[in-house]
Amino acid sequence: MPIEALIFDFDGVVLDTETPDFETWRAVFQLHGAVLELSWWSQFIGGSTSNVDIIGELERITGRTMDRHQVWETRRQRYLEIVSASPMLPGVVDYISEAKRMGLKLGVASSSNRSWVEGHLTERGIIRHFESISTSEDVTHVKPEPDLYLLAASKLEVSPKNSLAIEDSAKGVTAAKTAGMFCVAVPNAATQHLSLGHADMQLDALSDMPLESLLHAIRT
Repeated sequence: MPIEALIFDFDGVVLDTETPDFETWRAVFQLHGAVLELSWWSQFIGGSTSNVDIIGELERITGRTMDRHQVWETRRQRYLEIVSASPMLPGVVDYISEAKRMGLKLGVASSSNRSWVEGHLTERGIIRHFESISTSEDVTHVKPEPDLYLLAASKLEVSPKNSLAIEDSAKGVTAAKTAGMFCVAVPNAATQHLSLGHADMQLDALSDMPLESLLHAIRT
Protein backbone atom coordinates (compact mmCIF):
# COMPACT_ATOMS: atom_id res chain seq x y z
CA MET A 1 0.00 0.00 0.00
CA PRO A 2 1.97 3.06 -1.16
CA ILE A 3 1.35 6.09 1.04
CA GLU A 4 1.13 9.31 -0.95
CA ALA A 5 -0.25 11.70 1.68
CA LEU A 6 0.05 12.37 5.38
CA ILE A 7 -3.06 13.92 6.96
CA PHE A 8 -2.86 15.29 10.49
CA ASP A 9 -5.65 15.88 12.92
CA PHE A 10 -4.89 19.18 14.66
CA ASP A 11 -6.11 19.31 18.27
CA GLY A 12 -4.21 16.78 20.31
CA VAL A 13 -1.90 15.78 17.45
CA VAL A 14 -0.07 18.94 16.37
CA LEU A 15 -0.76 20.78 19.63
CA ASP A 16 -2.09 19.30 22.85
CA THR A 17 -5.02 21.68 23.10
CA GLU A 18 -7.25 19.00 24.61
CA THR A 19 -5.52 18.54 27.96
CA PRO A 20 -5.59 22.26 28.86
CA ASP A 21 -9.17 22.46 27.60
CA PHE A 22 -10.23 19.83 30.12
CA GLU A 23 -7.94 21.05 32.89
CA THR A 24 -9.12 24.67 32.72
CA TRP A 25 -12.76 23.60 32.79
CA ARG A 26 -12.00 21.24 35.67
CA ALA A 27 -10.48 24.17 37.57
CA VAL A 28 -13.69 26.15 37.01
CA PHE A 29 -15.77 23.30 38.39
CA GLN A 30 -13.46 22.98 41.41
CA LEU A 31 -13.80 26.70 42.08
CA HIS A 32 -17.53 26.15 42.45
CA GLY A 33 -17.17 23.02 44.57
CA ALA A 34 -18.01 20.64 41.73
CA VAL A 35 -16.19 17.84 39.91
CA LEU A 36 -15.90 17.67 36.13
CA GLU A 37 -15.71 13.98 35.32
CA LEU A 38 -13.35 13.00 32.53
CA SER A 39 -15.82 10.26 31.57
CA TRP A 40 -18.47 12.94 30.84
CA TRP A 41 -15.99 15.19 29.02
CA SER A 42 -14.58 12.37 26.91
CA GLN A 43 -17.74 11.99 24.86
CA PHE A 44 -16.95 15.29 23.12
CA ILE A 45 -13.21 14.79 22.43
CA GLY A 46 -12.41 14.69 18.73
CA GLY A 47 -15.75 16.04 17.55
CA SER A 48 -17.41 19.42 17.63
CA THR A 49 -17.84 21.06 21.03
CA SER A 50 -19.74 24.08 19.73
CA ASN A 51 -23.04 22.73 21.03
CA VAL A 52 -21.74 21.43 24.35
CA ASP A 53 -23.39 23.24 27.28
CA ILE A 54 -20.52 22.86 29.71
CA ILE A 55 -21.75 25.69 31.95
CA GLY A 56 -25.17 24.07 31.94
CA GLU A 57 -23.53 20.92 33.32
CA LEU A 58 -21.89 23.02 36.04
CA GLU A 59 -25.24 24.58 36.90
CA ARG A 60 -26.86 21.16 36.99
CA ILE A 61 -24.27 19.80 39.41
CA THR A 62 -24.21 22.82 41.72
CA GLY A 63 -27.88 23.74 41.50
CA ARG A 64 -26.84 27.36 41.01
CA THR A 65 -27.21 29.80 38.12
CA MET A 66 -23.89 31.14 36.83
CA ASP A 67 -22.86 34.38 35.20
CA ARG A 68 -22.25 32.51 31.96
CA HIS A 69 -20.38 35.28 30.17
CA GLN A 70 -17.96 35.83 33.04
CA VAL A 71 -17.32 32.12 33.55
CA TRP A 72 -16.81 31.55 29.84
CA GLU A 73 -14.48 34.50 29.22
CA THR A 74 -12.33 33.96 32.32
CA ARG A 75 -11.84 30.30 31.51
CA ARG A 76 -11.18 30.94 27.83
CA GLN A 77 -8.53 33.56 28.54
CA ARG A 78 -6.61 31.11 30.70
CA TYR A 79 -7.03 28.35 28.13
CA LEU A 80 -5.72 30.51 25.28
CA GLU A 81 -2.71 31.56 27.37
CA ILE A 82 -1.77 27.93 27.98
CA VAL A 83 -2.29 26.85 24.35
CA SER A 84 -0.31 29.80 22.98
CA ALA A 85 2.63 28.88 25.22
CA SER A 86 2.47 25.17 24.38
CA PRO A 87 5.11 23.63 22.10
CA MET A 88 4.18 21.40 19.20
CA LEU A 89 3.95 17.78 20.22
CA PRO A 90 7.07 15.58 19.91
CA GLY A 91 7.83 14.37 16.41
CA VAL A 92 5.43 16.64 14.53
CA VAL A 93 8.11 18.85 12.97
CA ASP A 94 10.24 15.81 12.10
CA TYR A 95 7.28 14.10 10.41
CA ILE A 96 6.57 17.21 8.36
CA SER A 97 10.21 17.48 7.31
CA GLU A 98 10.45 13.78 6.45
CA ALA A 99 7.20 13.88 4.49
CA LYS A 100 8.44 16.82 2.45
CA ARG A 101 11.75 15.08 1.80
CA MET A 102 9.96 11.94 0.61
CA GLY A 103 7.59 13.88 -1.64
CA LEU A 104 4.44 13.11 0.35
CA LYS A 105 1.52 15.54 0.27
CA LEU A 106 0.50 17.10 3.58
CA GLY A 107 -2.96 17.96 4.83
CA VAL A 108 -4.92 18.73 7.97
CA ALA A 109 -8.40 17.41 8.82
CA SER A 110 -9.85 19.03 11.93
CA SER A 111 -13.27 19.28 13.56
CA SER A 112 -12.27 22.72 14.84
CA ASN A 113 -12.92 25.95 12.96
CA ARG A 114 -10.58 27.35 10.33
CA SER A 115 -9.42 30.43 12.24
CA TRP A 116 -8.36 28.27 15.19
CA VAL A 117 -6.40 25.78 13.11
CA GLU A 118 -4.84 28.20 10.65
CA GLY A 119 -4.07 30.72 13.39
CA HIS A 120 -1.98 28.26 15.38
CA LEU A 121 -0.30 26.76 12.32
CA THR A 122 0.65 30.30 11.24
CA GLU A 123 1.94 31.26 14.70
CA ARG A 124 4.25 28.27 14.66
CA GLY A 125 5.46 28.88 11.12
CA ILE A 126 4.33 25.57 9.61
CA ILE A 127 1.16 26.44 7.71
CA ARG A 128 3.09 26.77 4.44
CA HIS A 129 3.88 23.05 4.49
CA PHE A 130 0.24 21.97 4.23
CA GLU A 131 -1.30 21.75 0.78
CA SER A 132 -4.83 21.47 2.16
CA ILE A 133 -6.56 22.31 5.43
CA SER A 134 -10.07 20.96 5.95
CA THR A 135 -12.07 22.20 8.95
CA SER A 136 -15.59 22.18 10.37
CA GLU A 137 -16.77 24.95 8.03
CA ASP A 138 -16.04 22.76 5.02
CA VAL A 139 -18.32 19.81 5.81
CA THR A 140 -21.84 19.06 6.99
CA HIS A 141 -20.68 16.43 9.48
CA VAL A 142 -17.46 16.49 11.52
CA LYS A 143 -15.79 13.48 13.11
CA PRO A 144 -16.64 10.64 13.77
CA GLU A 145 -18.13 10.91 10.26
CA PRO A 146 -15.52 10.47 7.49
CA ASP A 147 -16.35 13.70 5.62
CA LEU A 148 -13.28 15.67 6.74
CA TYR A 149 -10.84 12.94 5.74
CA LEU A 150 -12.54 12.27 2.44
CA LEU A 151 -12.43 15.99 1.67
CA ALA A 152 -8.77 16.23 2.67
CA ALA A 153 -7.85 13.36 0.35
CA SER A 154 -9.88 14.89 -2.46
CA LYS A 155 -8.13 18.25 -2.08
CA LEU A 156 -4.75 16.52 -2.15
CA GLU A 157 -5.84 14.50 -5.19
CA VAL A 158 -4.96 11.17 -3.58
CA SER A 159 -7.00 8.07 -2.83
CA PRO A 160 -7.99 7.60 0.83
CA LYS A 161 -6.41 4.14 0.74
CA ASN A 162 -3.08 5.81 -0.09
CA SER A 163 -3.38 8.25 2.80
CA LEU A 164 -2.02 8.00 6.34
CA ALA A 165 -4.08 9.70 9.05
CA ILE A 166 -2.62 10.65 12.42
CA GLU A 167 -5.20 10.86 15.21
CA ASP A 168 -5.47 11.01 18.98
CA SER A 169 -9.17 10.39 19.68
CA ALA A 170 -11.64 7.56 19.22
CA LYS A 171 -13.90 9.73 17.06
CA GLY A 172 -10.96 10.73 14.91
CA VAL A 173 -9.81 7.16 14.41
CA THR A 174 -13.36 6.14 13.47
CA ALA A 175 -13.51 8.96 10.91
CA ALA A 176 -10.19 8.02 9.33
CA LYS A 177 -10.95 4.30 9.19
CA THR A 178 -14.44 4.88 7.79
CA ALA A 179 -12.81 7.00 5.08
CA GLY A 180 -10.63 4.00 4.20
CA MET A 181 -7.30 5.34 5.49
CA PHE A 182 -4.48 3.73 7.42
CA CYS A 183 -4.64 5.38 10.85
CA VAL A 184 -1.98 5.80 13.51
CA ALA A 185 -3.25 6.79 16.96
CA VAL A 186 -1.04 8.96 19.15
CA PRO A 187 -2.98 9.63 22.37
CA ASN A 188 -2.25 12.51 24.72
CA ALA A 189 -3.01 12.97 28.42
CA ALA A 190 -6.67 13.70 27.72
CA THR A 191 -7.22 10.77 25.35
CA GLN A 192 -4.90 8.03 26.62
CA HIS A 193 -7.77 6.42 28.55
CA LEU A 194 -9.95 6.13 25.43
CA SER A 195 -10.32 2.92 23.47
CA LEU A 196 -8.21 3.40 20.35
CA GLY A 197 -7.89 -0.25 19.41
CA HIS A 198 -9.59 0.33 16.05
CA ALA A 199 -6.52 2.25 14.87
CA ASP A 200 -4.07 0.31 12.70
CA MET A 201 -1.17 1.26 14.95
CA GLN A 202 -0.64 3.16 18.19
CA LEU A 203 2.40 5.16 19.31
CA ASP A 204 3.02 6.99 22.57
CA ALA A 205 4.51 9.83 20.50
CA LEU A 206 5.43 10.39 16.87
CA SER A 207 9.00 10.83 18.04
CA ASP A 208 9.01 7.13 19.02
CA MET A 209 9.13 6.03 15.37
CA PRO A 210 10.54 8.03 12.44
CA LEU A 211 8.13 8.42 9.53
CA GLU A 212 10.35 6.38 7.23
CA SER A 213 10.27 3.47 9.69
CA LEU A 214 6.51 3.79 10.03
CA LEU A 215 5.99 3.69 6.28
CA HIS A 216 8.24 0.65 6.06
CA ALA A 217 6.14 -1.08 8.72
CA ILE A 218 2.97 -0.28 6.77
CA ARG A 219 4.40 -1.71 3.56
CA THR A 220 5.42 -4.93 5.28
